[in-house]
Amino acid sequence: MIEALDVVLFLVLIAAAVLALVTKDLLTAVAMLTAYSLFVSLLFAGVSAVDVSLVEAALGAGITGLLLIAAILATTRRSEPRPDPRRRYVVLPLIGLFLALMLYAATGLPDRGDPDAPAQLGVSQIYLSQSLVDTETPNVVTSLLADYRSQDTLGEALVILTAALSTAMVLVRRRDQDDHAEAGDGHDSDHAGPAGSDTGGDDLTSTEGDEAR
Repeated sequence: MIEALDVVLFLVLIAAAVLALVTKDLLTAVAMLTAYSLFVSLLFAGVSAVDVSLVEAALGAGITGLLLIAAILATTRRSEPRPDPRRRYVVLPLIGLFLALMLYAATGLPDRGDPDAPAQLGVSQIYLSQSLVDTETPNVVTSLLADYRSQDTLGEALVILTAALSTAMVLVRRRDQDDHAEAGDGHDSDHAGPAGSDTGGDDLTSTEGDEAR
């Protein structure tokens, strides 16, 4: 059965996700997403998936949060207004429908820890009984991630590395564009200064000529 603490964590996750979506301050949104990852890591720790919990806390709340903060510092802290706010009236019913479908699908799932659940009757029994002999690792989750599914874990790490490098390249390119734009504005102002002074001199000369006449 789902414990009361799990229900509280799920409610906190929903609140953090909603606040991250509705807030206009992007730094606050990053803080809400970081809190979301931390509470997810608590849920993983509650089901004895300590390795996954540490990875979620380190990547989801740590590295990802730092990358998002770096993106905010390189761009802007306030989100731009949506061009058509009426779209939310279409999106919100779709979100509600999706949540209803997920809740309806969850009603047919077995209880957590049920030994007769389909997930407990397949290859998981081999993992539980043979992981210590095969991998010499006392933690079953560690043996799954680092031994049985080591290549899959390596692929996930490469995906995260690729995302981090792509984000860094986008931020560097944007900073270069901003620097070129500022340099262009400076040159335009330098050229505009002498032209403005020449025009002012011509106007003064023509005014003096009119007075002389």
